[in-house]
This record gives sequence, structure tokens and C-alpha cells, in this order.
Amino acid sequence: MSLLTVRNLSIAAGARTLVEEVDLDLAEGEVLGLVGESGSGKTITCRALMRLLPAGELQIASGSIELRGRDLTRASEADMRKVRGVEIGMIFQNPNSHLDPVMRIGDQIAESVRFHEGASANEARNRAIELLRQVGIPDPARRIDAFPHEFSGGMRQRAMIAVALACRPKILIADEPTTALDVTVQAQVLRLLLDLRDRLGLAIMLVTHNLGVVAQTCDTLAVMYAGRVMERGPKRDLLRTPAHPYTEALLKCQPGSADPAQPLPAIPGQPPSPNAFPDGCRFHPRCPRAAIICQEQRPALRATSAKRAAACHFAVVP
Repeated sequence: MSLLTVRNLSIAAGARTLVEEVDLDLAEGEVLGLVGESGSGKTITCRALMRLLPAGELQIASGSIELRGRDLTRASEADMRKVRGVEIGMIFQNPNSHLDPVMRIGDQIAESVRFHEGASANEARNRAIELLRQVGIPDPARRIDAFPHEFSGGMRQRAMIAVALACRPKILIADEPTTALDVTVQAQVLRLLLDLRDRLGLAIMLVTHNLGVVAQTCDTLAVMYAGRVMERGPKRDLLRTPAHPYTEALLKCQPGSADPAQPLPAIPGQPPSPNAFPDGCRFHPRCPRAAIICQEQRPALRATSAKRAAACHFAVVP
């Protein structure tokens, strides 16, 4: 059963539509990967799910975000404060900018426990110590009083995860959780997320541009380009036989998939600016399959099989 159902979600900045008609489903215990190049709309889509778009700059233009059947786009701000952290937790992209540098790590974890659950200072502190232990911080009873600058990059990321899990949410949104971490620490953080999924029954939405991360962690994928979902389906099927030329091009750019004796392939051109999205399919200026119809008609995201969908006039049907 789906915990989170997103239908026809569009996000606008004034008259400009930045994200258009996004459909997503996240089931209990599932890891959904949201994949695409920088600027494809992944982060603002996730912020829209939490209703954390910058006030006065971006707004949800249309669509629905249903959490257990309740439409969050219609919820009041007071109701959303009860959702954030309690039902949906979020790991932000850069822990350095989302951990308060003058506030102890333990206090940042305990704050939401005291606010949402009315716990005493001692109860909240004990919960924070246990959370630090769960995310693999050594000697948590001592490190709880450390400041963020006293943690390494990997430890700050773990502390961010502890903050997100403080009130035991059922959904965790992880926005590029391994960015700026070395390969060893990346693997540790990914293993931690999967372990938390298994132990706590979390549903995870993992935002990344790294298909290697996707291959290790995700159950299903949604591939975004220029604010639209181009392809969606089970990870194994999508990576094995991509239906959309953009997904196929992303896979060919991965170091492990290319001939080591040849230069690494790259997708020609650049993603379009939100100020100048092309007519028709937004990928057509860079697409090797593009035809006249691709310039004139925007393809809808349509089913290519029972569990897969692609937005392409020439989608490969498995």
C-alpha cells in the first residue's frame, strides 16, 4: 500500500513552471530513487513534498500530495508542522548549512523530541544518545555534547540522519546524502540507510545523480529531466532495459559501462534553462532518436508495461 502518492504536481516561480506534472508513489519499506542531472527539479520536488518551498518565490501550482490519503497541499501550516519530522523526516543536502554551528549536536536532536512529543529534557537527551548510537556515532554519551565543527563530514551526515529520525517518521527523504563524502564514507552512509530501513520499516526517497548509488540501494526509480519525470519503474528492469533515451544516455555515461580504452561518453549539449524550456519533448535537442513529432508534441508519461512508464514518442517497450 502506498504511503505517499504524488499526482500531477507542478511547481512554479511566478509565471514560469519549473516542475511539471510529477507522479510518484512510495510504499512502506520501499527505497525510491529520484535521479537526474543537476537542475532537473529533484530537490525542489522534495521540498514541495514537505511544503518547504521559499515563501514568495516558489509555489505549488497544481496537483496533490497524499500522505496516507490526506492531501498535504490543502493542509494548514499548523498541520504541516505536525507532519514535518513526525511523519516525514528529511536529510538535507549539506549538513554544514543545516546543522546550527553554535548549538550542540544533542540539543539539535532533542529539540524536535521536546517540541513534538512534550518529552522532558532528560528523556529527550536519552533519546538523542540512543539515536546517535543507532546511526553509528562512537561513544554517543560523550559526543552528544559536541558541536558540529567537532564532527567529521561523515559524522555530521550521520548526525543529520539522527535529527531526521528523532520523532520516528515513517518516510525519510534523503537529498544527496553522500555528496562531498569520500567513497568509503559514502558506502557507510548508504549501508546505514538500508539498515535503518530494515530495522525501522522506513520508506526512503533517495535523491541522487549517481546511478552507482541507485544500483546499490533503490527498489524503484523515477528519472527526471528539466522538471519532468521521463521514466519510472523497478530499478532492475529500468537499468537493464531503459525505455527512454535520456535514461539510456545516463547509463552510458557511467564509468563502469564504457570501454576503458575509449573516452567516457557524454550527453551532448546542456540541460535547458527554466526560462527557455523547448517545445515538445524537453530532451529532444540532445536526443539521438528525436524526430519532428518530438519538437512539436510533448509526450505524456504513459505505461510501457505493467510496472513501467516513459514519456517518449519512441519509448522502447520491454
